[in-house]
Amino acid sequence: MEDYARNVAAAMATTLGPRLVGVYLHGSAVLGGFDARRSDVDVLVVCEGPMTAVEESAAAQRLSRERLPCPAHGLELSIVTFSAAQHPTARPEFELHVTTAPEDTKCVDGRDREGDPDLVLHFAVCRNAGRLLGPGRPAPEAFAPVPDDLVLAQLASELRWCTGHAPGEYAVLNACRAWRFAVDGALVSKVDGGRWALDLVSGADGELVRTALDRQRCLPAAELDPRAVQRFVHHALGRITEVSA
Repeated sequence: MEDYARNVAAAMATTLGPRLVGVYLHGSAVLGGFDARRSDVDVLVVCEGPMTAVEESAAAQRLSRERLPCPAHGLELSIVTFSAAQHPTARPEFELHVTTAPEDTKCVDGRDREGDPDLVLHFAVCRNAGRLLGPGRPAPEAFAPVPDDLVLAQLASELRWCTGHAPGEYAVLNACRAWRFAVDGALVSKVDGGRWALDLVSGADGELVRTALDRQRCLPAAELDPRAVQRFVHHALGRITEVSA
């Protein structure tokens, strides 16, 4: 994965030249819990200003699965301007979004879109733990602090989405990491969120979290009861709402 991440950074340096602010690894690769069988390689790229159509086309080609095969589940990469990274909003604007997972390969031009709310958490993780790939500005210089209310709102939005769209283990562990942030402001991986929650839950909830951790790590484990997952996520949303109020 390390060689692949460096190759992504080199591709971006070739594409953007001196306008490149930096290429930053984030997500489970820096927070922990990365598993090539199911984890994406998460990358944020910051450039000095808006990309040209020629740059967008070149980036899409250089990052494609054919040109740059990913050794993990896939690449998830967004390119944003320095201004967007310095002024986080509920829907940060982006220049280009590229994913290369086999079931979700796409290249999205962000110039005519309202922005991507997922970038709120990406910005926050990059600011706190992002790893600069190659030359560029350190992450704390490239990304301004993200207000806690924006982070909490996006964590809650992700949890609402999880209950109907994501695997049970993803929803449970995402609820754990959201709960952790609501308690002490720490942004951690889903796996670390689950481990943290085990000290606070017992009985059926404890078994639910332990099973979710096993499934997330691709260990033998029973199916999760959707009703139990929904209940656990609902409780986590309640805790976040209490903090936000």
